[in-house]
Amino acid sequence: MAKSGSASYRRGMMDRRALISALALVGAAAPASASRSMSASPSTSPWSRDTKSAVRLVRGGFDQEVHRAGVEITLDPGTKTYWRTPGDSGVPPAFDWSGSDNVADVALDWPAPLRFPDGNGFSIGYKTSVIFPLRVRPRDPSRPVRLALKLDYAVCDQICIPAKATATLALVKGPADPAVAAALAGFVARVPKTHAEGLALALDGVDRSGDHPVLLLRALVDADAAVDLFVEGPESRWVLPLPEPTGSVGTERRFRLVMDGAPRGTDPLGHELTFTLVSGARALEARLTPR
Repeated sequence: MAKSGSASYRRGMMDRRALISALALVGAAAPASASRSMSASPSTSPWSRDTKSAVRLVRGGFDQEVHRAGVEITLDPGTKTYWRTPGDSGVPPAFDWSGSDNVADVALDWPAPLRFPDGNGFSIGYKTSVIFPLRVRPRDPSRPVRLALKLDYAVCDQICIPAKATATLALVKGPADPAVAAALAGFVARVPKTHAEGLALALDGVDRSGDHPVLLLRALVDADAAVDLFVEGPESRWVLPLPEPTGSVGTERRFRLVMDGAPRGTDPLGHELTFTLVSGARALEARLTPR
């Protein structure tokens, strides 16, 4: 019996040694996989959902000293959200980054918008989805960045619904998901440029015969492209109407802008105006001062 017990004990010891050896081999192989998992970082935050929309943060990679990222809004069919200048109705989105860690600056770009009929006027914004590109500069490039967003915005179909979202995302120097980076790059390409080959906007003259001065504008655009023109005053108290198209010849488009909407007591002429000329998938930002 003693011999049998000793044999069982020795077999048990051998089994345990074999198990320990096997676990040691697994443990030796695990750190590489675990290290890859720990070093990987998601390229999107979870969606922050509201009644008819959802918001998330995305990252597109690290460019020298700046993280490329974006705020993505997806919208239910038939709804829209707004540009920085919403038109005759609507509310522009408000972005709050104050909860972020190790962030010195967040620069947000606005992709070229669309014009929508809205009752007796027009609103300006986006349908289906939009990504607002970001350039995030860390305070200390050697430390991780935690980007935190609080967003107030509006989603409208027949009526406007106020919406809120919160999202956080770690921005790291490693590569981003290629599909996410490509989607972000697509909206970066839609941000108006100050110089774009083949696109131009010029002031042809000012008609002073009516109650308000009327600017006459001439644009050079891409052939067969859908074209629109938007205008903003020098500060938020200016509420200018949308430029009206008056004709086209080849790649030339003409517009008129009634200068009704300057703050009370302010001469509407002599101030720098910001124009956004949209030509298909491209856009130009031009600053003109009518006199």
